[in-house]
Amino acid sequence: MEFSEYYVAYFDVLGYKEAFKKSKDFSAKLIDAIEFSIKIMKKIVSIHNTTILGESTEKIPEIEYKVFSDNVLICYKETKDDLSALSLVSFLRLVATIQRVFFERPHLIVRGGITKGPLYLTKDFVGGKALIEAVELENNAVYPRIVVDDCILNELNLFKMKDELSKSVMEASCLDLLVKDTDGKYFLNYIMSYDAWIIFPKNSSQLEPVGSFEELEQNVREGCQLKPIYNPECLREVFVILKKHKDFVEEKVIEFSQSSNDGTEEAKRLKILKKYLWLVSFHNKICDHVLYKMPELKINLKSEFNEQTLAFDVSVD
Repeated sequence: MEFSEYYVAYFDVLGYKEAFKKSKDFSAKLIDAIEFSIKIMKKIVSIHNTTILGESTEKIPEIEYKVFSDNVLICYKETKDDLSALSLVSFLRLVATIQRVFFERPHLIVRGGITKGPLYLTKDFVGGKALIEAVELENNAVYPRIVVDDCILNELNLFKMKDELSKSVMEASCLDLLVKDTDGKYFLNYIMSYDAWIIFPKNSSQLEPVGSFEELEQNVREGCQLKPIYNPECLREVFVILKKHKDFVEEKVIEFSQSSNDGTEEAKRLKILKKYLWLVSFHNKICDHVLYKMPELKINLKSEFNEQTLAFDVSVD
């Protein structure tokens, strides 16, 4: 048995356990939603694994994945070559895109972590320090976010310092990808991931590679050094996903907004509501982002003291 260095992303679906305490119908719908998202994820990974880097014969390192229940592991083996930086950025964006897929259609909210370390991976087994640390990141993430480990951030900084092209590519690639939270942790911004337009086909059923990282590098050389490569279509996509995100989060805040006299139920409600209030904060931060500037899609909340429960009820303004 031999361990290899892997970049590892791990996440699970929030609310999975609670779903099975409800009706069979409800849990069946959740299973269908997860299964649907996994099918799309497999298609995205297939596209990724057939992408050629430029005009060379080199491909992006192959992405592997394991799925058990609502637990998803996505990883690739470290390669020490000139493409290491672009491979890592592509991997991070791939995970962000998959997180977006889980949200966009069946509205599944996930929580997880991304790290790097020793991993043993075969067709039938996966284990190692990297998996343990990724699971710990997920457990400590608290909110519906995929936290990026410090070791990954350090690698991104090292890649950025290598040369001017790497620096400009890294800055362009990470400006909208990583968000710093109030606790100092960085997490993936799943609202926007432009690799889907530059490297992969628009039609998700098409499995042939189109484009390359050469296009990304060329665009960066031509002046996009401090901002991602956007066009009107990309911005329209951002508007659409932000609108869906707004509607979903507002609906959930309303669902869990009313306080209860039952102590046990109130504790559960507050735990869930806290996660959706975090999503409100994240959503509004993206609306205010220098690259988007869409204040009309921000979520406005108000609170009112409930004299019966002696607690504040939250509502959407």
